[in-house]
Amino acid sequence: SACRCLLIHTADALVLVDTGCGDRFDAKGRDIFAVDPTVTLANSLAAAGVSPVDITHVLFTHLHFDHCAGALRDSDGDLVPAFPDAVHIVQLGEFDDARAGRSIMRSSFLSADLEALARSVNWEWTAGDVEIVPGVRVEVTGGHTEHHQSVVVRGARDTLLFPGDLIPTRAHLRPYWIMAYDMFPYDTFLRKQELARRACDNRWIVAWDHDPDARWSRLVDDDRGVAAIPLASDT
Repeated sequence: SACRCLLIHTADALVLVDTGCGDRFDAKGRDIFAVDPTVTLANSLAAAGVSPVDITHVLFTHLHFDHCAGALRDSDGDLVPAFPDAVHIVQLGEFDDARAGRSIMRSSFLSADLEALARSVNWEWTAGDVEIVPGVRVEVTGGHTEHHQSVVVRGARDTLLFPGDLIPTRAHLRPYWIMAYDMFPYDTFLRKQELARRACDNRWIVAWDHDPDARWSRLVDDDRGVAAIPLASDT
């Protein structure tokens, strides 16, 4: 369940896409979800010279615990914001569905965390495709959850696609290879083909949130559609 997050530097913002599963697991939870307690989001940010208070926006692709639990930290038994100065952004439909448990995967929504987030952070809800800050845009894909959103980042030289759990690994590029966790598999089937084709045709970089071996890839045509060619981590 380890989730790879994305840190985006713009001229006026520092945007964190997803926050991972956090570090509040007991030994059993760490074993079940293969969580390495020595690898934390806070440590990764610190290695990049970023403090939690530097983050201006926390952008969630969706609200399953492995993507949003890291937005909270434990403070003497209370759940408090890990990024206290950031505006937190998600599709309003995702927020409502998560709090109401509207999914057969409702165990992936942690009610205590969601209620703590609801009352303690500064929220900005989106409805549909929208530019969050200049150069950073969300596109609603559905599929994994009804209101799942992917992120497109346009830079001076390249465009980057962060598909989130619509295409969590390179293995899921093939149209029919769909996760059992996806609540709307036909939507996944359609949207991931459309996004993958755009990424391939326009030479976008694709960043994977759950691929164990590759952080970034470019997509190329092959005899089965598109394939991912991993890039060096510093590309």
